[in-house]
Amino acid sequence: MKVCIFADACDFAAAQEVLLGLPADAYGQVYVADDTMPLGAPARVQVNRVTSSPGRCALAEALSGWSAEWLPECAASAAESPTVWVLPGATATLAASDHEGVRRLITVLPSDQLIHG
Repeated sequence: MKVCIFADACDFAAAQEVLLGLPADAYGQVYVADDTMPLGAPARVQVNRVTSSPGRCALAEALSGWSAEWLPECAASAAESPTVWVLPGATATLAASDHEGVRRLITVLPSDQLIHG
């Protein structure tokens, strides 16, 4: 199972819950904004800490880089697409950034593979 999780600092508990529910063979990325709490994740799921600064949304930049590598150019089958969680705090942060990567998630992923708050 390919996964990606975008979380803001306020999403720590929800992110941990998602991670605990993943199968042991899941692989992918977690991007957590401005949080220092440790997250437990399956062995092949990497947790990345990102820090924003004035005029720069680190979650949007992470989304842009991740989507360039992992999202197909056009709609793909469920087997080829990752499941992506955009947790509530991250949803608000990304919506405020009005970033192209957010629109790409919505148009490329099957609706049951984009889980957002």
